[in-house]
Amino acid sequence: MNRAATPHGATTWERLGCELAAEVLRSSGTLRLRTMGASMLPAVWPGDTLTVSSHDASEALPGDIVLFRREGKLVAHRVVKRTGSSTGIRWVTRGDRLADNDAPVSTHELLGRVTTIERGSRKLTPTPRRSLASRLISWILRSSDFCTRLTLFVGRPRRGIRK
Repeated sequence: MNRAATPHGATTWERLGCELAAEVLRSSGTLRLRTMGASMLPAVWPGDTLTVSSHDASEALPGDIVLFRREGKLVAHRVVKRTGSSTGIRWVTRGDRLADNDAPVSTHELLGRVTTIERGSRKLTPTPRRSLASRLISWILRSSDFCTRLTLFVGRPRRGIRK
């Protein structure tokens, strides 16, 4: 298989990984995966490991972090609004560091709800109610790419540093 991007931007490997993650969640109900992006700073950092549960995922409410698939990629963003209509439930999501909402997530795109965030040896439980400090940091990072780069540089783990 090649690593060429498909028309929607996801590589063949990303699409296969997305399908594998969906199958693991369907069969076992739980999935652990390492994050790569910075869209959920400061709640989720690149390199954090998320534990996702498919149990009661459709009950996700505003403030919950959910995992969904979109265009062959996995996305973990916070629910900002839940709506119901004749076509079913939809969740409007957004990364904490992002200014714009994602397109509504349908029930067939929704894979699960994040139950644990592992950062190094610490296990954190995501809470629907974010602190004022967390919301302020998100706003600063959303407003400034420089602050985001600086935060990622200062907060990155120091691995393999030798004197």
